[in-house]
Amino acid sequence: MTDAFTPGLLYRLPQKPRKVALLRASRIGDFICTTPALRALRVALPGAEITMITLPLLRDLVARSPHLDRFIAFPGFPGIAEQFFDAYQAVQFLQKMQSEQFDLALQMQGSGVYSNPFTLLLGARVTVGFVRQGDPPGRLDAALPFPQKGHETQRILALTTFIGVPPQGEQMEFPLWSEDHAMAENLLKDTKRPLIGLHTSARDVTRRWPLDHFAAVGKELLHRYGGTAVILGELDDRPAGDIVAREVGEHCLNLAGKTSLAQLGAVITRLSVLVTNDTGPAHIAYTLGTPTVTIFGGGSPERNGPPLSKLHQVLAFEVPCRPCDYAACPIEYRCLAGVTVQQVVDAASAVMR
Repeated sequence: MTDAFTPGLLYRLPQKPRKVALLRASRIGDFICTTPALRALRVALPGAEITMITLPLLRDLVARSPHLDRFIAFPGFPGIAEQFFDAYQAVQFLQKMQSEQFDLALQMQGSGVYSNPFTLLLGARVTVGFVRQGDPPGRLDAALPFPQKGHETQRILALTTFIGVPPQGEQMEFPLWSEDHAMAENLLKDTKRPLIGLHTSARDVTRRWPLDHFAAVGKELLHRYGGTAVILGELDDRPAGDIVAREVGEHCLNLAGKTSLAQLGAVITRLSVLVTNDTGPAHIAYTLGTPTVTIFGGGSPERNGPPLSKLHQVLAFEVPCRPCDYAACPIEYRCLAGVTVQQVVDAASAVMR
């Protein structure tokens, strides 16, 4: 019997998988970082039906991906914090998934402590996933110790490469439809150029640069270049966006909560620069080639930063505790406090188009 840590699983299967399930129940940036692995998998399995199990908010991105065939909403599971867990719904979900009779299930969620049990419960004929460094494979047919270093795109791509899928480059993807562009044009039709994007939110407080700092950057860039400051975000971010808009003053448009994810991408393509925390819209901008200034708090530029390019500037005040997983900082947010308004203004001026 072949050891689960042996590479090349696909070469050992008697026939190529026809039905494939992928678990990636993470947010926007993580999904975008998965696209190189999705592209490689589609090239290797052109005739397979590939289903993505992910968060409901990513439905539009799955629909636009040329590498995916189906979207299934992740129902929640103990230990996977991205979605509320309802035991009754989860049992029903797993029964339905087992009736699908997937040939192959891949866990792309992370170290696998909680996600591997979920993936095994899908009932696929063959199951693949990451495990923590030093952990046994358990019941996985193929297991790769979760890489500790490298960009998130490289870490996820390592799993598909491990099972025998040749990589097809590391370029991330964010496909848009014509109606996404049409909606963006409509939202921005009365604005003066250049468009200066401000994305002020992030899930964790340890990644949120102060709102008054964003407002100060917006005011200074408008003073230098004219145009319109465009505030981006989800519906829950709208009150914060209103605060920034009031401080910036005229020539500011708050679009928080007014776009779908795809429409947000279409707006981002029209920006001259996006000033942002380390979060999903930053990854959208990296992928679409919009100039960015990304302020890193507790996150890791090595793991989640932009590709090396003159289009992108990273500002990360050096602290010994980065990266951290704290939702709230016990040492007064020194990483965020160390990034100044002047640094951000200068960085934005350097990359603006």
